[in-house]
Amino acid sequence: MVAGRWFKNEDKDKGDDIDELNNTINEQSDEARKLAGRFEKAMNEFATDRSLETCLDALNIAIQLANIRFKVARSWEHYARTLEGEVARLSRQSGGNKQQ
Repeated sequence: MVAGRWFKNEDKDKGDDIDELNNTINEQSDEARKLAGRFEKAMNEFATDRSLETCLDALNIAIQLANIRFKVARSWEHYARTLEGEVARLSRQSGGNKQQ
């Protein structure tokens, strides 16, 4: 999975890093949407059947959904920190250029 791919390449070009993060977030969000659909179906089955098996199926999907949502949140946090770093770097650069 691509979830942690961008953590390993600290010295990569920041533009590539941001693009890769964007792709990762999109992939994780797609996976979360698919799981949300599966969860809704599993909950409907549980509401109809009320068996231990349908309960466990819904619970399993809920855990998977929580896990992928956590990964999406972490990816967004990393994305925000990366952009903040770039803004700070560009601000320092432009501030240095104005003083010269």
